[in-house]
Amino acid sequence: MRTDLSTYRRSQDFYTPKMFLVTVKSFDLQKIRARYLKSRAGKTGRIGSVERREVSRGGLVFVEISAGRITKSDILAYLPEPRGVDVTENMLAVSSENTVHIISHGKRSMIEDPWFSYIHTLQFDKRKNPGHLLVSSSGFDCIFEYSLHKREKTWEWFAWENGFNKGFDPRSGEDILLTRQQEVASSYEDAGIKHLLISDPRNQTLPTANRAAFINSVVYDALEENKLLATFFHEGAVYSIDMQSGMSHKIMDGMKSPHGGRNYRDAYMATSTASGEVLMSAADDVYSFASFPGKAAELGAMEWLQNSAPLDDCIITIDANRNSFVLFDPDHKLIDMVPFDPDWAIQDIAEVRSPATLSLIKEVKGKL
Repeated sequence: MRTDLSTYRRSQDFYTPKMFLVTVKSFDLQKIRARYLKSRAGKTGRIGSVERREVSRGGLVFVEISAGRITKSDILAYLPEPRGVDVTENMLAVSSENTVHIISHGKRSMIEDPWFSYIHTLQFDKRKNPGHLLVSSSGFDCIFEYSLHKREKTWEWFAWENGFNKGFDPRSGEDILLTRQQEVASSYEDAGIKHLLISDPRNQTLPTANRAAFINSVVYDALEENKLLATFFHEGAVYSIDMQSGMSHKIMDGMKSPHGGRNYRDAYMATSTASGEVLMSAADDVYSFASFPGKAAELGAMEWLQNSAPLDDCIITIDANRNSFVLFDPDHKLIDMVPFDPDWAIQDIAEVRSPATLSLIKEVKGKL
């Protein structure tokens, strides 16, 4: 069922005060919008940059929301293009382009890997394996899990070696096969197949438009053991990935530039970013933002919902085109819009739920 959220009743009483950590990829949203509009105007039909661009200066910000407004915002650290963030009572993780920063017990540490590029999401395993961290390395279409206690990689998955290796060359308009294996590249060469070998990940990059899957979010599946939920931006789909076999199957599709495939109650949800919709798999429910006013005139009918997250009493969505957090309750048909700084390009959000976490956040300043 399709629901126009502009028909919901505006209220500031249906949700409790909230505290979050948010990653701001850049404090110059207008520059990002101009780049996005340029990519949409291209002839290839694939959204995203086609060349390596200058890294933006962003930051990690603590935000409090209450009764329809932001009551506190505190920039905890400035970082190069932070995107992923997650927090527990005693650990905080934030990504900065190709590095993961961990704050725990007053100490700062880092996780680095040659295959880290354009890290988009981080998630602590809050199920049976506390101390494990999941990383989506979007720049090279791969996923990693790390043991934080042992400081070692425990699992990896490369899309190129699991059925998703078809990249795209925007300049020629042709498909191109991606690989990190010299022997595979040699076989493509012998067969006359257009391909790209990434053999030196520290010094090679894949801009957004060139990637095969562009996996921009990965979370542990709370419903199925040893399963992950991965969002494939270019395909417009969410896949379930079996950590033991490496096999994947599609569980949601038909979206435009999606973000944030995740659990919602006993099923799944995802944000169809460019169509301005939040989708639920259980009853094929679609919640549309397209009728809301408040966008810049140059955006026209274009939508951009950066991400959504389920909370105890509502769902929160980052509406980048209206510069607002949108909180809505689909059970009682209630909604609120909380404006944020129009220069902020917010990427991800992690709820802060306990005094212990608040104490941990106070340690961040000066340590990143």
